[in-house]
Parts: sequence; structure tokens; C-alpha cells
Amino acid sequence: MNSAVDDIKSRINIVDLVGEYVKLQKAGANWKACCPFHNEKSPSFMVNEEKQIFHCFGCGKGGDMFTFLMEIESLEFREALKILAEKSGVQLENFNPEAQKGKNRVLEALEWATKFWEKQLWEGSGKDKILKYLSERGLTSDSIRQFRIGYAPEGWNNLFNFLLQKGFAVEDILGAGLIIDKEIGANRYYDRFRDRIMFPIEDAMGKVIGFSARVAPGGDESQAKYINTPETTVYHKSKVLYGISKAKQAIKEKDFVLLVEGNMDVIAAHQAGLRNTVAASGTALTVEQLAILRRYTNSKNIKMLFDMDSAGQNAAKKSLELYLLNFFGSGIIPSVVFLENGKDAADAVKDDPASLLRAVENSQSALDYFWRQLLKKYDQKNPQQKNQIIQEWTEIVSHIPNDSPINSAEKVAWSKKLAHEMEVEEKLILDVVKRQSSTKSPKKDDFERTEEVLRFAKKTDLLLDKIAGLLLTDQQLWRDASEREDVRRIASENRFLNLIVSQGSKVNFSLSNLVSRVDRSAGERLEKMSLEAGFNFDHGQISEIDKQEVRRNLETYLSNYQKELQKEKLRVIIKDIKKAEESGDRESLKVLMEEFSRMSQEVK
Repeated sequence: MNSAVDDIKSRINIVDLVGEYVKLQKAGANWKACCPFHNEKSPSFMVNEEKQIFHCFGCGKGGDMFTFLMEIESLEFREALKILAEKSGVQLENFNPEAQKGKNRVLEALEWATKFWEKQLWEGSGKDKILKYLSERGLTSDSIRQFRIGYAPEGWNNLFNFLLQKGFAVEDILGAGLIIDKEIGANRYYDRFRDRIMFPIEDAMGKVIGFSARVAPGGDESQAKYINTPETTVYHKSKVLYGISKAKQAIKEKDFVLLVEGNMDVIAAHQAGLRNTVAASGTALTVEQLAILRRYTNSKNIKMLFDMDSAGQNAAKKSLELYLLNFFGSGIIPSVVFLENGKDAADAVKDDPASLLRAVENSQSALDYFWRQLLKKYDQKNPQQKNQIIQEWTEIVSHIPNDSPINSAEKVAWSKKLAHEMEVEEKLILDVVKRQSSTKSPKKDDFERTEEVLRFAKKTDLLLDKIAGLLLTDQQLWRDASEREDVRRIASENRFLNLIVSQGSKVNFSLSNLVSRVDRSAGERLEKMSLEAGFNFDHGQISEIDKQEVRRNLETYLSNYQKELQKEKLRVIIKDIKKAEESGDRESLKVLMEEFSRMSQEVK
């Protein structure tokens, strides 16, 4: 793995890679740009070509080309590794070639299926009926082609026979979710999608990984209106957003994402100029999908435009609760886009595209929106309906976690507002919220939890982190330190230092190799520790810390760690001395005072 990573870095210039996403300008020994990870007007994002690293002085993000691609495309390390390997022509080792070959064949089958259905729409049996329907829904030919909409004709084995002729094995076609196996009979396999309008679902890199299929107008209405590809090796619906490949750049540029309900809504919104629009693909919004969106819109600014019927509004409410429970406090609260006359996005674009743009511009905070909707929905003078308002609003507010003073204050503020509006005691509302909150638990990822712990860490823990970061800056230093008894003795006291010391020889003392063995959150933390320990970031310039200075810093941190450790022990002894004095235990007091005197001298 190490040689592959090094080969990739030797063949790809980070300046060229970053330049595919942002416009870089030369600035002395570095290149600068406005940061793609947060909204800013003046450039604070720097790329150092000599060291092949990047760093933003505004948001603090930094690392190498792998870190950059993982961050900007929301990828795992191995995904970034594969993409850069393909880009550089490097052959990866240490992976299952058969599994990868099977996955590639599945992707190829999906691509050919897309082409087959596109041809059926433009030149085959869908040419008249389906194109006319799409046109009546307000979609232009350009939009239909851009999103590669197709038509699966009637018949049981049109696609199956086509793919067989293209040389695909039954296992490939079945693995792509394109056919169904009856498991009996001579004709045991048949097409999953028949007489349906086909919407290809792409991953963030633009590869077709599945389909959403709408029943054709005049088709069999007894079947589900929409059916999706089942879970496959390449399609995981909880992690997919329809339109993300075409929307991701616009999301970054506009710094917000418009989240709509259906495929037609996405295409219509893009057609109206809102290219930063996506939809949850055939599923209720998930934590994984929200996490993806938060990476593309740095202010966490999500505008929700769901259908105005009860089902759509309930979906919007559930999405808000999901956000509150998992991401509240990390940025702007999602807002809701309200369309008059119960229209959806597709209808609005068809009738009056400007109305959709105005509605998006005038979106309201989701909490404010649902608060007003509740007050409109129920009669506050009716005791039963008054109770309904209290029940539904406390249910929403209870999703705000009590994991910070700000969050708790927000929850209390909304509870007081409800109490005032309903003319009931605040304590009553707060008690209801407290009971409901106890049944919910936020699901923050490991990286966020790690960052929170660091804010309240002891000084000894912070010093151990600094020591760990220093070892990652120099392979020889890492190798030497791993053999030192004093370092090995304290390594078990810190998760990252223990990982670095214990795994050093196994990964050939390579940071890239180590990162490839851990989960993404840990990998990001390791890269950040290395960057902070090995480089100075001053006045927009990036400079590497001299190796001798790094070694001196290591000795200083080791010495300071021992002193802080003794101070912590002293604080414990002081507490024990107070207890001994209060209880009148003279014998224990004498021993503790002697120990205190000895340790004080050691600290000095």
C-alpha cells in the first residue's frame, strides 16, 4: 500500500488536483484560493507545491491530496485511493481483484442498461408516449438528456437479452439488480423494470449505481408508482442522493442545498437554474445523507422543499427531527420552502419558474415554520387541540440534544415560548420535554466525539497528542521513538500514540499506510495531528519545521508530560490530605505529607 500511495503522489501534483475544483493563483512559493470548504471572500486557502500539502487558515482544514479528495468528494480513504490510482495509472495491490472485477462488471452492466433505456425513449417504443408525458410535465429535451432519463419497454426480457448479447453473465446482471430470479422454470430470469420511466441514480463521481423507476402513464397502476434498485454491492440507498453528481459544485458555489422530494422535482429545479438541488433517493432522509450534504454546504445550510400534502409535510418534519437529533448546534438549522396552492417543485417550474426561485429565496427556519403551522392547524381555545399543540411541539423540541449549554438554552427558550403561547406553567412544558428527550439519543460520529473530548482534555492528554503528532512527521523519528522505553511506557495512556507506536513497524512507519488501516475519523485526526506538529502556518505562508527542532520538541513534550503527570498526582494527594485532616487520621496524614514533600521536590 505504501508504494502505491507514494507512486500516486509522485505522478499527481496536488496543485493540478486542487485546481480541478478551485481557481488557484500563484503566491510566492505557494498557491492560494478561496477555500472550497467554507464561505469566504478573501483567499485563506494555501497549497504548497513543494511539500504537496494544503491548509486553510480560515477553517483549519489541511492535509495531502488524499485528504483533499476525501473531504471535497465525501469519500472514504480507500475510495479516494482507488480514484487517484485510476487517475495516475497506478496498479493497486492488497485488494481482492475478483471482488473488484465483479463490482466493475456490475457498473458496466448498469451503464449499458442506461444506454439501452435511453435509446428506447428516444428511438424506440417510448418515443411518442413517454416523451410527450415528460414534455407535458415541463421537462425540456436538454434536461431529459442531461439526467439520462430512459424508458423500460413492456416485455419480460428485453434488457436481459440485450445484456446477454453484450457478453454479461447472469451473475453480473443479477448483481446489478436489473433482473429477478424466480428460481424455477426454464425462463427463471425476467426484467425487474417493465413499462417504466427510468431515472438513473449516480454516485458523487457520476457513475450509474442504480435506478428509480416510475410507472409509465397509462401503465399498471396496481403496482407501486416508484420502485428502486434493490441493495447491491454498489447501491446503498441510505447513502445515495439523487442528483448529487450534478449538484455538488453548485452547492459549494451557492453554499446551500435545496432538498426536494422526488426525481422530477430535482430535474425541474435544475432546469429553473437551481442546480444545487438533490433528493433522498427512494427513502426517508437518513443520517448518512445529511452527513454528505453537510460536507458540500459548509454552513450546513439545507433548504427543504417537500410536497405540501400531509405526507410531504410529515416527511419534512421527520427530516427536521433527524437533523436536530444528530447535527443541531453544528450550523444553521434547516429551512423550509413553502409553495402556494400545494404545488411541488416540478409543478411550480412548469407553471411559473420564477415562483420557485422566490419561494427558495424566502425560505423560513424549519423550527419557525413548523411552529407557525401548528398554531394555524389547531384552535388554541379548544382544550383538546391545545393539548395537541403541546404534544406535537414538545415532540419536535425534545430532539434537540442536551450536549452543550447553547443547545440546552435553545431547548429551554422554545419551551418557554410554548408555555407563554399556551398560557401554561413553564415547569409543566419543561417536564414534558425532559421526559420525551430521555427516549432519544444523538448519533454523532467518532470524529465529532473526539473533537469534543479534546476541548475538555487534561494537559497530559494534550501533550500525548502532541507527541503522537511529532512522531508522524518523520519516519526515522517514529522508528527511533518506538524503541524507546519511556515512549513505549506512556503510549498506552493515549489512543493515538498507542496506535502509532504499536503499528509503526507494521505500516513501515508511513502515515498514509496507517491512515488506510483506520476508520475515516481516526485517519483525519492523525493527518491533522501530523500537519500541526510538522508545519508552521504563519501569515499565509506554510513552512516545514526543521527536523532538529522536531526532535527538540519531542524531548520538551516528554519532559513536560512527566512534570504534568506529577502535578496531577500532587493534586490527588492534596485531596487525600484534606480528607485525612477532616477525619483526624494522623497516621495517614503523616504518610501523605511525606509523599507530598517528595513529589514536590521531583516536580521542581
